[in-house]
Amino acid sequence: MFRRKSARAVALAVTTGSMLLAVPAAAGATTTGYTPQTACGSSYATVHSFDLPGGTSTVYLTYSRSTGKNCVATIKNTRIGTPTLTGAYLTFGDGSGRQEELANFSYYATAYLYAPGQCIYFGGRDYNSGDWWGTGPGWCS
Repeated sequence: MFRRKSARAVALAVTTGSMLLAVPAAAGATTTGYTPQTACGSSYATVHSFDLPGGTSTVYLTYSRSTGKNCVATIKNTRIGTPTLTGAYLTFGDGSGRQEELANFSYYATAYLYAPGQCIYFGGRDYNSGDWWGTGPGWCS
């Protein structure tokens, strides 16, 4: 009888522990505490965004009317706080003037481009994407 109760108690503890551990991990996987505005600056408004393959990071394009600059931020959704390959880029619509940041970052990478009256390409990459992913020219200031 003791063994049966012990087995049930262990099974309940393991099941309960698994459920408790799963909830914070799932919540933490998509919540970094960072927004495009904390990465780029408070004057930057989000224009467009897309997820990198697997949803491991999200790429945000922002624009500031006060500075006339575009900023792209690749914000990590997984491996938050651990330095892993993370990058962001912007170019003019003709592909020139590339601005990029690529390194092992813990939270996000950013790049800025002053492109008044021009359309731009933008994108990002991370440890899971394998290469740069981008879009454009989809934003014209």
